[in-house]
Amino acid sequence: KPARFFAGTASQPGMELSSFNINNGFAEGIVRGLRSGFLGPEEYRRFAQCDNLEDLRSALDDTDYAGFMQDEPSPIPVSSIEVKARQRLAEDFRYLKGQGVQPLVKFLEFITIDKMIDNVMALLQGTVNGKPPKELLAKVDPLGYFEEMKTIPSMGVDAGYDDIYKTILIDTPVGPYFEEFLKTVGSEEGKSMTEVGTILSETDLELMKNVMKKAWLEDFYSFTQSIGGSTAEVMGHVLRMEADFRTMMITLNALNTPLASQSSQGERNKLYPSFGYLYPEGTSKLEKAWNEGTVRAALESCGAAKHVQLFDQVKAFYDAESRGKDGANKSIEDLIYVELGYLYELAFEQQMNYGVFYAFVKLKEQEIRNLRWISNMIVMNRKDQADEIVPIFAPRGA
Repeated sequence: KPARFFAGTASQPGMELSSFNINNGFAEGIVRGLRSGFLGPEEYRRFAQCDNLEDLRSALDDTDYAGFMQDEPSPIPVSSIEVKARQRLAEDFRYLKGQGVQPLVKFLEFITIDKMIDNVMALLQGTVNGKPPKELLAKVDPLGYFEEMKTIPSMGVDAGYDDIYKTILIDTPVGPYFEEFLKTVGSEEGKSMTEVGTILSETDLELMKNVMKKAWLEDFYSFTQSIGGSTAEVMGHVLRMEADFRTMMITLNALNTPLASQSSQGERNKLYPSFGYLYPEGTSKLEKAWNEGTVRAALESCGAAKHVQLFDQVKAFYDAESRGKDGANKSIEDLIYVELGYLYELAFEQQMNYGVFYAFVKLKEQEIRNLRWISNMIVMNRKDQADEIVPIFAPRGA
């Protein structure tokens, strides 16, 4: 399936290892060196013993996060820890990108587009809810920052989002995905692109975000396969698993909602990625699923043993009668974070591939989620639960 939006051409499949080292050896060496800076089990145990966030700040000074909170006044809010950690990740990422050449630079741009979509949707949602522009912009992910987004919170939305698209998003990396979404919804509802403002006003923003993320994921997959070699192999497996997990999340989260009903399944099904290990047989069967039993039957019938195992571990969470009971407190997202973390770690095991750059960003994001969780547990005086995180590069079985 050809990519819709990426510009330029990648190198020929089967990229020579020698040329990879010439073009990308320095950047790859940097990102592999950054691997040593991930927080380990001992650091997490020390964090869990902190009595307050000031103690946590001091404990972080003995890690690669040393000094990243030195300018923050006390008392430190949890949000500041996450914001500062994301800023540190964005700085490392920009440095890595500055050492790259094509097609690595385009590969890294795909990673930022994912965050741009998150930022745009968060700004739109916040604007609809009447949040102050300064507050909204303070929460954007710096990895997906682009100059035009600053205008979004200050624009009126009462008459729709026509101006936001035409004057801001159309010429940004997010623009093509926005346009594709508008064409899709417009054609389904019999509207033209000139009615863009009306389309956006009537569409659920979360649905819009999922359609755009699906388009991005399909394009990213196509691009990685066009590169060939080890990158196509490593990223192909990672993104196919991400596509499968996305399909499972959409299916399970739609259970016990109108989207699972026969009349609304079309809305749900258009969010399924058009690639992955489940695609097309498993996806086709899941499109007809409407409850826990039919979901499991669809996964089992296509031989997706791993997926069935994950479903069995969380099915109680999606059972309206079981939710809230013991053993029914983990969602599919909780398990997927663990599974993907392991996949990202494996990307570092193979040499000379772009997958390590993607894996580095994803694992750092998980590390930031870990820090946010621990910070919240400290503030809530529930330190006994501070170890409920996803460890990174921890010894297996430890």
